[in-house]
Amino acid sequence: MDKYLILEDGTIIGGRGYGYEGESHGELVFTTSMSGYIETITDPSYAGQILIFAFPEIANYSVSMEKMESEKIQVAGLITKDAHEIFSGGPSGNDFNEFLKRSGVPAIDGIDTRVLVEKIRKNGVLRCFIRNKPEIPDEFPDTMNDDLVGLVSRKEYQYYKGNDRRKILFIDVGTKNSLITNLGRIASLHIVPYNYDFFNSKLDYDAVFIPNGPGNPDHPALKNLVEFIREVSAEKPVIGVCLGNQLITLAFGGRTKKMKFGHRGVNHAVTDGTRIYITSHNHGYAVDNESLRNTDLSMRMWDINDNTVEMVEHRDLPVYSVQFHPEAHPGPYDGSWFFDKIDETLGVKND
Repeated sequence: MDKYLILEDGTIIGGRGYGYEGESHGELVFTTSMSGYIETITDPSYAGQILIFAFPEIANYSVSMEKMESEKIQVAGLITKDAHEIFSGGPSGNDFNEFLKRSGVPAIDGIDTRVLVEKIRKNGVLRCFIRNKPEIPDEFPDTMNDDLVGLVSRKEYQYYKGNDRRKILFIDVGTKNSLITNLGRIASLHIVPYNYDFFNSKLDYDAVFIPNGPGNPDHPALKNLVEFIREVSAEKPVIGVCLGNQLITLAFGGRTKKMKFGHRGVNHAVTDGTRIYITSHNHGYAVDNESLRNTDLSMRMWDINDNTVEMVEHRDLPVYSVQFHPEAHPGPYDGSWFFDKIDETLGVKND
């Protein structure tokens, strides 16, 4: 069955449809990752987005449910050049095509993804549709205006038993599973929804952690969380990753900005001025470095290609966060030192 990618600039590109037979829309973005496709498409940070795999060969190893970063596929759609296991599940018996169908995610194969990537690099991200007919819709909704965190955040409290010597209040704004398991080596987690009643909570914890998540950090639905970060930082360490980095920045008077085409891949080089770390990224928003000048936050790390802020730290308080993914999955483990830093922070707090 043929499907069509319809871009807001009027471009129509046809290809071979697979996965869900229905239609979808979202913000068209790309990842340069060569592997880890299951971890990628199940990352909640991709909510509201149609994802291009820049690398031409995808799904040339079978679906492994153990590698999922959430309970389902999170992307709104997929664009691939050569997706191998469309009709064969391989040794695991899991069929990629059926996996997409069950998840309600349409996909298009046979598209020159590298040409699309160049288009986005030149013009920026584009709103788009995956449709069954080559018809331009009346409008292209901006999914980044939606409360995407509300779509992916868990709805109820969960206790994750890890290292019971410490407790972390873990605010789920769209976390990956691997962040939870990595933090579990350091502490047990009180995992709460993003709209939890923070100010009347009776939970006992040693620190607050805000993980990755989708969408615009300046969304009105996140204002209460930003206020809580500002207030709780006077009493507890506050630590963040990805969206958490942006929310911490907003809490201390900084600003964020939408990037032209974002960082999505597993080979982004960042530095602290003394050495280079190869890191995994997935973000379309970033901290505005100039806005940090009048705050108590300082930039500690930055991307060597475009100087994007990759770590901020408070000058006086135990408050810090990174924009990259220290847990990787997929990606390199150069950022694993971040968990050692958290361990040290909580150790000092508990002594």
